[in-house]
Amino acid sequence: MTSETGGFTVPELARRLNVRPSSLYNHVSGRAGIIELIRKQLHEAMAVRVDVNADWPDVIRLVASAHRASMAKHPWLIPLLATSPADLDTSITTIENVATVLSKAGFTDRDVMMAIAVIDIITIGASLDLVSPQDLYPAEVLAETTTLARITRSVPSDVPRADAAFEFTVELVIEALGVRLNRSHPASHDDLIRKSAAGRRQTG
Repeated sequence: MTSETGGFTVPELARRLNVRPSSLYNHVSGRAGIIELIRKQLHEAMAVRVDVNADWPDVIRLVASAHRASMAKHPWLIPLLATSPADLDTSITTIENVATVLSKAGFTDRDVMMAIAVIDIITIGASLDLVSPQDLYPAEVLAETTTLARITRSVPSDVPRADAAFEFTVELVIEALGVRLNRSHPASHDDLIRKSAAGRRQTG
């Protein structure tokens, strides 16, 4: 099945559902039709209510976290999202509102497009990272290192590695976008720093 292995055939799906393949064809045109239904469900699950008057760092945190949570439930379905455009329905409303927030904040059109793409990149990678082991480096590997072993021992383990890495990446992106925004709106930089710090405290 797709959610387990990343691929399927109509006969396999029919056997799993304990029906004949011909029964499925009464509802869908074939494998492509099934994939289309799955893709639409995924996009709907990723839809987020975005306040167009909210601060842009908070919007990025909200959307990235929601998309990661949705995709993490079925990581093997991620290729369906990565290789097909968004539907013109609930998911596009989220993207439209994100674009509105970033545009209102003063980002250039190109930076808005790139920021939206970066959110996808972060969430796709972070979703796959959730199925990775907590300890990426086995003891026998660390035994052959010095700096890496020391760092691994010193990093707090109270927060799952994948969660900490995701939050770290999102905040890095927000800080980098803030620098770009400051190039054209210097007066807003100090306000951005204060709001980003407040957002980190709330999510922490």
